[in-house]
Amino acid sequence: MFDSNPACLLSILMTAVGSLLFFRGRSLRYLQFFQQEEYNGTRFRHWFFQRKAFDRRGTISVAVTALAVSLCQSSYPYVSALLSGATALFLYWITRSEGDPCTTGKVTLKMTERARRIFDLSLCLYAGVLALAGASTLACAGDMAPSVFWLLQIALIQTQAAWLVIANDLLMPSELKLQESFAKEARVILKRVNPLVIGITGSYGKTSTKAILGAVLDSVSPTFYPPKSINTYMGITREIRERIKPQHKFAVIEMGAYNRGSIKKLCSLTPPQAAIITAVGEMHLERFGTQQAVFEAKSELAQAVPADGVLVCNADNEYSRKMAADFARKTTILYGLNPDKGPLDAFMSDIVATDKGTNFSIHWKGKEYNGFTRLVGKPMLSNILASFSMACALGCCPEYVIAAIRNVKPESNRLEPVRAEIASLAGGANGAAPVRQGQILRLNDAYNSNPIGFAAALEVLAGMKNGRRVLVTPGMIELGERQHKENQMAARQAAAVCDLVVVVGDTNKTALVEGLEEGGLPAERRKQFATMKEAFSFLAHDYLLDGDVLLIENDLPDLFESDPRF
Repeated sequence: MFDSNPACLLSILMTAVGSLLFFRGRSLRYLQFFQQEEYNGTRFRHWFFQRKAFDRRGTISVAVTALAVSLCQSSYPYVSALLSGATALFLYWITRSEGDPCTTGKVTLKMTERARRIFDLSLCLYAGVLALAGASTLACAGDMAPSVFWLLQIALIQTQAAWLVIANDLLMPSELKLQESFAKEARVILKRVNPLVIGITGSYGKTSTKAILGAVLDSVSPTFYPPKSINTYMGITREIRERIKPQHKFAVIEMGAYNRGSIKKLCSLTPPQAAIITAVGEMHLERFGTQQAVFEAKSELAQAVPADGVLVCNADNEYSRKMAADFARKTTILYGLNPDKGPLDAFMSDIVATDKGTNFSIHWKGKEYNGFTRLVGKPMLSNILASFSMACALGCCPEYVIAAIRNVKPESNRLEPVRAEIASLAGGANGAAPVRQGQILRLNDAYNSNPIGFAAALEVLAGMKNGRRVLVTPGMIELGERQHKENQMAARQAAAVCDLVVVVGDTNKTALVEGLEEGGLPAERRKQFATMKEAFSFLAHDYLLDGDVLLIENDLPDLFESDPRF
């Protein structure tokens, strides 16, 4: 058959090359979202079907080609091969035109060693199935093989995302073994350096508290603390292997809980001598189901602190206060902004917010310490109080800690006040109207919003007396069954504060609009846009004036904001 009809074989080969090139480009886009779901197959499948991320472009091209090839393969077999080659090039062009996921999107694809392994294995699996399908088609379909093989490509293209999940599942045993070998190396390094380890967990405030405490302790003695929001087992492992130094006397470790046992596993890697519990709230109810389950997961850190260790808990939070009582250690410290809820070892008073930062007084062991920070908002002040309490409990001079706090820089996108030109929001967008001139005060609270943080950010916004107050938000996520209600309540609060509210995306649009309507915000003071980029373009070209205040409350990744088309 191969000798009698070389055009048939050529057409099959062209089809296979086109399919393989298409998979190579398209699977990288799927991998970008799979990586954002932390390689969790269940969550990725949920995203895939929820967003209807099925292929359309490739499927339509393949279906048209299958029809064209079937019409001409008997009379014009080499035309059939030419059509197959042209479609193969077109499939390749489709993936190229969609952009490189390693450089496009809010959260770009990081081609880590693990991502590379998943991609390479999925490519091999797809190529194997493609070769088997091609050989079977040639053996069974005769001269009809080219059109039949093109029709088979529809099924193969529609399953491309699944091959990534299958590859990840096949690699998991060796992946876990490799991870443990890295973790073992990290344990040896940490034991050799032997810093005093302080673990930090909570539903929110972990990263900011880590950054504040790390900066304060680093001004006393060299301190190791991973950057940004690195808080997973392998993230911490990598940081220890690559960045910890023999001179580090302290190690401040942020510990995230993605399920029960997550923090216990992290504590086996970095055994804490001290711990801070910032809060046990409603974040990640989607993962845990109940508040009690969140409490039990976060409690793993308090349990890991030795009996003679230090436990610092946020007494403003009911569950954090309960944790202090259930797992009391030799030194247990309660801190808070609200002394009315019960006795506190450290609390704040005389809080005065300005557009430059916040003045405050901390009460500690019968003395009052006056301080200033460039940070704003009650959640940030609570994080400062947690850091102050821990540093003092570890023997630092309170006056020195207060001085160090003055120099702490705001963490990016965590209610960070920034003076900015209105034009900076345009981001190169070409609008019909010219970009407006002037400066605004931009409050960046774009990282992972929660109900308490949202309310606190609105309180800060309400305190800004100069200029109009503008809120841009896609709402809050990962709140389980409470998500609609919490977003609705936040929108009602925003309606009483804001001159304009811009709702971004569809994820929480219904709840936010309902809340704004219930709060009495007129329709002309509400706007809706599909993406942050569109929202910012509107504000820069058509709304903002010099002196206005802009609060950016949360910014969802592509998983939630984008409506991908494949």
